[in-house]
Amino acid sequence: MPDRSEEQDPMQKSAEPSQLTATARTALGFIAMQPRTGYDIKQATGHIVDTFWGVSYAQLYPQLKNLQALGLIEADAVTGPRGQTVWRITDEGRRVLFRWLGDPPTPPQLRDEALLKILFAEALSPEDLLPLIAAKRREFEGWLALNGGTSAVSLLLREYAVGQARAGLAWCDAVEKHITGA
Repeated sequence: MPDRSEEQDPMQKSAEPSQLTATARTALGFIAMQPRTGYDIKQATGHIVDTFWGVSYAQLYPQLKNLQALGLIEADAVTGPRGQTVWRITDEGRRVLFRWLGDPPTPPQLRDEALLKILFAEALSPEDLLPLIAAKRREFEGWLALNGGTSAVSLLLREYAVGQARAGLAWCDAVEKHITGA
């Protein structure tokens, strides 16, 4: 007789990694590391991956419900005074995560509003462009202040963010010199 614990609910479709949004895959990965609330996931992304992969609450919570509907995560507990759900990954969720980890990554796509504004700011005077560069500088300085996890991989990702921040600050210096003629 087959083991019923391995059978999938016939009403529930098997999910493919490509069906999940980037936010859903991010949440699934963090939940695979340890059970977490939505708030915990957002905090972890802020400490570890925000320099290269931002996640907003507005994106996150609908994706947690979607992951639950697909049977990839399930409620483990309710905690705190506001009754936050602690999510844990299911066996199917782990299988989907591992399939996604084995897929080749898509090429990175940089979406940076500050750079878009700089592109369209040609009509501005050089002095009017400097505040945009200053804002970009503050962003890179913020990356230097981030503290991630303590695992070897988290430390390597922090090192990557620090390198990107230093390169970004050097770019800001060069742009400011170009604009001011200094």
